[in-house]
Amino acid sequence: MGNWRSRIRIPAAAGIGVLLLALGALLATPAGAAEEKKQTLSAEVAKKLRPAQDALQKGDLDAAISGAKEGLAISTKPYDKEMSLRIMANAAGKKKDFETYAEAAEQLNELDAVPVEDKLKNYKVLAQIYGQQRNYEKAALNATKWAELGGGSEAYGMLATIYLVQKDCKNGIVALQKSLEGRDATETELKQENYCFYSLGDKPHRQAVMETLVAKFLKREYLADLMQIYQEQNTDPRAMLNLFRFAFDHDFLTRESEFVEYTDIALEAGAPAEALKVMETGIAKGAVKLIAPTDRNSKMLAQAKLQTADDRKLIAQLDKEARGGKSGEADVKVGLAYLGLGDYDKAAEAIERGLTGERIGRVKRVDDAQMCLGIAYLKLGKKDDANKAFTAAKGDARMAKAAMVWLQAS
Repeated sequence: MGNWRSRIRIPAAAGIGVLLLALGALLATPAGAAEEKKQTLSAEVAKKLRPAQDALQKGDLDAAISGAKEGLAISTKPYDKEMSLRIMANAAGKKKDFETYAEAAEQLNELDAVPVEDKLKNYKVLAQIYGQQRNYEKAALNATKWAELGGGSEAYGMLATIYLVQKDCKNGIVALQKSLEGRDATETELKQENYCFYSLGDKPHRQAVMETLVAKFLKREYLADLMQIYQEQNTDPRAMLNLFRFAFDHDFLTRESEFVEYTDIALEAGAPAEALKVMETGIAKGAVKLIAPTDRNSKMLAQAKLQTADDRKLIAQLDKEARGGKSGEADVKVGLAYLGLGDYDKAAEAIERGLTGERIGRVKRVDDAQMCLGIAYLKLGKKDDANKAFTAAKGDARMAKAAMVWLQAS
């Protein structure tokens, strides 16, 4: 959260937004001019503001501020106050005396005659100044007024930042979502939403945010968090297997628990060659440790090696038998074995065969078969065919989450 504090910036003096008025002509206006024709300064205030204006133009900012304060002190007439405060704010902004600027801007915003656009600029800078000073109560107050007056997305974004730097997610998430109306969230904003929904225990909204992060800003940390969310929901094991396949394909697996769980699911699904590749990769990366021949990791490695060796010996015969039969399930199993062995042409051919005609009626998990087919097509560089397969898999609620991840990244 500390990086959010650094995002509250005080603008350069030129960007303060205070308008430098041509007061020379105004100060020369005869004191008796009709009010309805042109507003005028009172004579006493004019005597103070003329030299203050001259000092401002010459860069003598302290003299300008002093003269403006003297003008402010001798009259309560709204126009006198407005002109005094404008010089005071302008000089303070140029001097980067933000305390004095804030004093003037707050009083200016209380005057009815000050245009809305000026008030918007003042509220914006006041929110920035108080935010930089860590006076979050006043920062939030001014950001709220800025937003309510029409500051739009930028104002609500500032208000959200002020709340979130205090870890106030209850108010922060409301402001943040208002700032996102009509536009897509940035990666940083999505991460802020994720933090808040996690803190507030809002699981459905957090899941939606993580899905967006994975779809638009694919990174290991986002996918790992999303997979954890899905696991907590007892997501279908075959869907989790295809999510692990995606993570492995993008080199996102780093922890022993990830390699081991993937291996376990692959073995259970009848993909020993895939399991062996995963386990050996984890060992090569130093993530998976083999302590003794009897520990779990060593046993799974031995099982994967033995079953992979059997697959290599039997695959040609099994393929021949599957071709001669009418069971699509047998074809799909052969395709899964080829997929694990890295023979993607034969994997795609076998799975396609199993999903055609009468054969598909015997396939137990058509959705999973479509996912494996899509992966084989991707490995072969056939993106359009892969997307068709993933789209078909997405039609099954059990596989929808995993299929969407593959679709969005393909």
